[in-house]
Amino acid sequence: MITATDIQPLHISSEDIAQHVSWPLAIKAARVAALAAIEPDVELRRATLPIPGGWMRLMAASVPSAGVFGYKEFHLTADKSVRYCIKLFDVGTGRPLGIIDAALVTTLRTAATAAVAVEQIIGTRAPVRLAVVGSGAEALAGLEALHEVLSLESVTVTSRSAENRAAFVASARERTGLDVVAHASLAGAVQSADLVYSATNSGGRIVIDEADVASVPVIASIGSTLPNQRELGGRVLTTADRIVVDTDEVFDESGDALEAIALGLDRNRGEMLGHALFGTTTPDRGIRTVYKSIGSPLQDLILGAAIIEAAEQNDFGRRIDPLSAVKVNL
Repeated sequence: MITATDIQPLHISSEDIAQHVSWPLAIKAARVAALAAIEPDVELRRATLPIPGGWMRLMAASVPSAGVFGYKEFHLTADKSVRYCIKLFDVGTGRPLGIIDAALVTTLRTAATAAVAVEQIIGTRAPVRLAVVGSGAEALAGLEALHEVLSLESVTVTSRSAENRAAFVASARERTGLDVVAHASLAGAVQSADLVYSATNSGGRIVIDEADVASVPVIASIGSTLPNQRELGGRVLTTADRIVVDTDEVFDESGDALEAIALGLDRNRGEMLGHALFGTTTPDRGIRTVYKSIGSPLQDLILGAAIIEAAEQNDFGRRIDPLSAVKVNL
């Protein structure tokens, strides 16, 4: 006999997220996730499955303090399209809570987590001169999230494409009201910067070397998340006074960190963001700090749970038929 459940989970589309999910919600969830990441009973797993012309990746997490477990699945197929989905379950009952189209979630949680980290590292009192390296969707989201938590005195942007730089400037001005200035060179963009936010898709090419940012107090890098990806030269990390990471897996997954380890970096120098949040927010301009992120399923699930909660409170999303019955042993 099959026992069905009459509780309908929610389906949240990317259109729902674009319309209803704000930066304050994403940043609050990122802070919760950072603190949850240092809890001893949190479990994380990753698996990658090759498929013809692409791959599927599963990133699973169990977060008892948040009452949820689940996974994010994303895949690349031969037609070069990528799709994302988050599925959430209740820890106590196993009941499916919802399915979230995660095409926008990765961008939101990455930028929001970086904003939480930079806010802790720099503080919120002094005006900040920001240089953005990269001009895609991840870079723009990073600017928006940083604008939410910092007082930005000036913003510059650089990337390989003049067309993309111009589009970034137009979108950034529209979304934030900030007067963003584009530079063709990295040196021009980072000159006098207090903070460099790097979000690039470099195809394995190092974008920023230690000499490029020798005078920059804070570097935040979110663009190299796999061993074959590069963004920062290894010496950017080895010469840093402080390294803050969103997950310890940075030292296993990021090509930047792997080079730094090969150059002698002790991975134990990495400070988990959750631990950093218990520290001081008073900046020290004589200390150079690097924040390095590769993302985590924990961040996806905590933001997903926050989105489900917001949908239930604010009546968006769509109730769907129960996804699974309770198995009965025969």
